[in-house]
Amino acid sequence: MKKLTLTIAAVCLTSLTVLAQSTKFFRIDYSVHAEELLDDHVRAWVNKDFTRISYTHDESHVEITNKKSNRTFLLIPQSQEYLILNDGVKNDYSQIPIQYIKGKEKNIAGYNCKLALITFEPNEDTDTRIELEVWYTEQIPFVSWSEYNFLEMLPGAPLSIMVAGNGFMASQVKTEELATSLFEIPEDYSPMEVDSAVGYTENQVAEDRYFFVDEHGAYGLRNENNEIIIQPKYANIGYFQDGVAIVYDSADKQGAINLQGQEIIPVQYDYLTYSEDDAKFLCGNDDRYGLLDADGNVFIPAKYEMISFPKEGLLQFTINNKMGLMNEKEQIIIPAKYEMIFMHNKDYFVTMEDLTYALHSIKDNKKIASGYDYLGLPDQGNIFLAQKNGKFGYIDNTGKTVIPFKFATAIPFEDNMAMVSEDEDSYEYYFIDTKGQKIVAVEAAM
Repeated sequence: MKKLTLTIAAVCLTSLTVLAQSTKFFRIDYSVHAEELLDDHVRAWVNKDFTRISYTHDESHVEITNKKSNRTFLLIPQSQEYLILNDGVKNDYSQIPIQYIKGKEKNIAGYNCKLALITFEPNEDTDTRIELEVWYTEQIPFVSWSEYNFLEMLPGAPLSIMVAGNGFMASQVKTEELATSLFEIPEDYSPMEVDSAVGYTENQVAEDRYFFVDEHGAYGLRNENNEIIIQPKYANIGYFQDGVAIVYDSADKQGAINLQGQEIIPVQYDYLTYSEDDAKFLCGNDDRYGLLDADGNVFIPAKYEMISFPKEGLLQFTINNKMGLMNEKEQIIIPAKYEMIFMHNKDYFVTMEDLTYALHSIKDNKKIASGYDYLGLPDQGNIFLAQKNGKFGYIDNTGKTVIPFKFATAIPFEDNMAMVSEDEDSYEYYFIDTKGQKIVAVEAAM
């Protein structure tokens, strides 16, 4: 295994702003938790086909990946040069152990996230065992970059990547529509002269399961004894989760197979992703989405402009560019009349309209509080993170301010604690309790 170097590009926590009405690309702004913060910037645009990573405020280095062709290149606008980092080779991360922790969930930047632990054992290059704590959301396609390319193993986008308290965390997620030219090498750019890497033709995608590639570039599946499970016929085979892998044909249609090589979902969808915890597939064709059960039976018909996996027994859905909530029987709980349902739990949901956020109760669809620059829900309890006039504070389930708006940065409560900072440069963090009293500095808690 090559040496893992965790390069923590630093950026101050930014204020949470407006989510544009578009389904073309998700934009993830990553803030950095590190012992030493630098004046850098990390921003990712992602959909099912492309990623674009900006490392600095002025976009002096931009990394772009075409997921369908496995082609990655780096743009250097200042010199109008480009560097091909990968040209069609599928990366092999089979030796990196990953553990999906069932039952663990966290809300980050308005998205329900699940926990994965990725461990790097000591080797000849380092004598330190490294464990990454990664919170990812299946509501956003996977995103990875540079030395974090191994994160493409995940079934969704990482919104928190931490090692011993240091790393990246999404400070906001927006949706934006970007020109396709931003994901191509400009005609006036010239190549940098750098030796290309040598690729390989096989990869482990599960225990005792490996894909292999024939002379025509078609993917098949075999076991460790070289016994053929699937003859080469796919354009790509993904990693298995709970015995399920997504496969692609030459037209980029997607389906799913089991460990025996049987197609449990026909290769017929424009978009397909699997949730191990829910044992369901989110599928889509012609920009209409629904859910399938583990056997491929229709759970929610693919007739919605967007739909989520269930959370607390509820699913967010979109019709006519308006969002609502339904239960797992497709019964409408909250009518689709909101511009954006930013997040929800079993009792409350947050909407965004006219550039401000509002808190609602699910029981009676009653608006509790509104007019905030941001609102966030805790996993438990009735104290809600809010922002107004550039400062963060906390309100209760009646809309009353219970902790003053004095923080430059803050996150929702978890286990009756929240991490905050009054420092505009976000250098000094500390934990508070539900009464707003300082408990301990972040450094002391690590």
